Amino acid sequence: MFCSMRGSSRSRVLPRPQSWQREPIKGRKQPGVDSIPNIESVRQYQDTRAGSHPGLLYRRPRSRTPPRFQGFDSIIKPSTAGSGVVMESAAALSNRSWKFALYLSLVFLFFFQLTSDFIESIYTFGLLGTNIPPEIVSIVFFFSPLALLLFRRRLPLRAALVLTGVAALLRGVEVVLDPGGKMLASGLGVGILLVTFPILLSHLTRKTPVSALEMGIGLTSALSISVLLRTLGAGSDLSLLFPWVSWLLCAALIGLAVWLLRENFTLDPAEDTVKPGFCPTAALSAGFLGALLMLYFAFTSPTVLSRWSGVDYRLVLLTLGVAWSIFSALLTGSRIQQVSRPYLAGWNALFLMAGTMTILINQVRFPAEAGSFPLYQPGLPWPAQIPLFAFLLLSPVILLDFIVLSGEIAWLRPTTRQLAGGFTIAALVFLIVVLAQVFTTVYDYIPVVGPGFRDRFWLVFLIAGLTLAVPLLWTRPRTIPRPQPAQRQLFFPLVIIASVLSIVSSVLSEPQPEVTAKPATLRVVTYNLQQGYDQGGQRAYQQQLEVIRSLQPDLVGLQESDVARFSGGNADLVRTLATGLNMYAYYGPKTVTGTFGIALLSRYPLENPRTFFMYSAGEQTAAISTQVTVNAVPYHILVTHLGNDGPIIQQQQVLQELAGKQNIIAMGDFNFRSTSEQYALTDQVLDSAWVLAGSPLTAGLDPERLIDHVFVSPGTKVKSAEYIVSPVSDHPGLLVEIAP
Repeated sequence: MFCSMRGSSRSRVLPRPQSWQREPIKGRKQPGVDSIPNIESVRQYQDTRAGSHPGLLYRRPRSRTPPRFQGFDSIIKPSTAGSGVVMESAAALSNRSWKFALYLSLVFLFFFQLTSDFIESIYTFGLLGTNIPPEIVSIVFFFSPLALLLFRRRLPLRAALVLTGVAALLRGVEVVLDPGGKMLASGLGVGILLVTFPILLSHLTRKTPVSALEMGIGLTSALSISVLLRTLGAGSDLSLLFPWVSWLLCAALIGLAVWLLRENFTLDPAEDTVKPGFCPTAALSAGFLGALLMLYFAFTSPTVLSRWSGVDYRLVLLTLGVAWSIFSALLTGSRIQQVSRPYLAGWNALFLMAGTMTILINQVRFPAEAGSFPLYQPGLPWPAQIPLFAFLLLSPVILLDFIVLSGEIAWLRPTTRQLAGGFTIAALVFLIVVLAQVFTTVYDYIPVVGPGFRDRFWLVFLIAGLTLAVPLLWTRPRTIPRPQPAQRQLFFPLVIIASVLSIVSSVLSEPQPEVTAKPATLRVVTYNLQQGYDQGGQRAYQQQLEVIRSLQPDLVGLQESDVARFSGGNADLVRTLATGLNMYAYYGPKTVTGTFGIALLSRYPLENPRTFFMYSAGEQTAAISTQVTVNAVPYHILVTHLGNDGPIIQQQQVLQELAGKQNIIAMGDFNFRSTSEQYALTDQVLDSAWVLAGSPLTAGLDPERLIDHVFVSPGTKVKSAEYIVSPVSDHPGLLVEIAP
């Protein structure tokens, strides 16, 4: 029986397993353990006889000396009948396969969590404006695969189990550490997992139950669990809000690792004498991490996609849930088996095209002339978001690519040192794409190369997609193996349950504000939240929520609130606050525009909320314009965050938009002081609410250094105004009470 692979220079013969024995003959010595049929070999041979190529699970070794097939030792109990051994071994293999699938799902989940925390921690130190800290050297953990160059032979699978247990412990610890400790712990965890992946890949197609299919099943399950945790946390990973969740997941992974360590793994055949070239190994390694990068880019936290486009988060979740559930059903039902290169290439091309179009459609094209501003963010009709929904429905191709790439690595059987070099290059590409996405927002603070990333969010996404798609050129037509019964019973229900819980949770947690019929006052708060971090650089979403809740506001203007990107851990501070305060929310600029976010929360329905941009030579600035009606009185609300030193042209354009409007409440971080020309210009048409109230200044604040203001129309009755000093942010909040 012959089985050939397109692109291979020679056919590979699938030999009849040597361990097959005839029925015992009376008077002869019964076979020992070594002669017990190896269940994997038997099954592969039978599948091939039936016309099904075993693909990712088995192939003929390239060495001249055939491997000596070992038994599963204590896992398989010897039986005098060959068929009895096969059936008993199949049950053992199926039982062990679901353990590995669940184990891998937690491994990939921890990789996403640790990577997110690591990148966020690095960004936090830059946000605080400190000198380069010694902890920044932790970035070298991305190059940890180089450590495998020390080993000529591949490490045992048990080494991977131990390493993932250590990574789980680091994840359990880092959620309660200070920023420096979090950076080191999460960085070390990422480094350990980047060493673990090559070890796991080196064991694919050998007689352990770790196969490319299990890798794909584990990744799909991890994706579903990540989305569920993000939804239950209202935009943040639930394990960050409640550390005990992280400890529970840590215990689960360590428990599975210990369970698997007790297994008696089958000995593997000798290393192949014919080795693949380094270039294919490097390309496939880049594709392996490229799949994880694409999922991290947007799909492990779908709120990112909602903030790209402004489409309702619940609708995004529903579409993704349908796509992933269909893919899971097809995979577990053995409906996806033959994967041709043209089919896979076409699917990837459509996916990348849809994603790039989604970003370009929602991204604003900023003119170079100051006279073209203020520029409103265009409102898009529903048909314009068709590329987004196509992008969501096509997203399972990432998971299919991952299975194919893992299988190709398994087929090539690269050496440990080749995998070390390949994954080092792959990790470098991963890191470059992450930094490039961060630069699309902070370009004004990055010398020389920074300005080149302005308005290039679409390009960074496309490059990330190509790191996944291009390595597919090194793959061959592949047959995906059938999942084990235990995998089908665990995998599909897990994905379905996680998807349904995510959708139901998002629907039930949607804010439903209750409006007071005739409020005595209108309480307005403006707060620059420093992207959700306190003065010490610790993530402080819940602490900020409690401070704002204590003020009992009706309107909240937020600045530096856009965290739905790599630098903010792909979280959603606005969703966290809106859910916690039970208020309507308008996010403001879409994250693909590369601005520092502004948002508005309100107990009253927001009427015709819109975003407009002011001319900006450096970092792009924007403002929110909307109306609310209180006691039958319409108020025009504006929220903004001007650039450093509040360039006067930006304030002129803000005032231009407010001209002729009544009952104005303009709030935000204006970045200008009361002695500046911009303040004097504003004071000609609007009044400072704090000055009108005549309230004493909070101790510790210098009135000449205040840059957070609330301006109102002349004649507005301001009952009180108070600056709120709290360690939850580097800016004071400002609470103003207005008599409606």
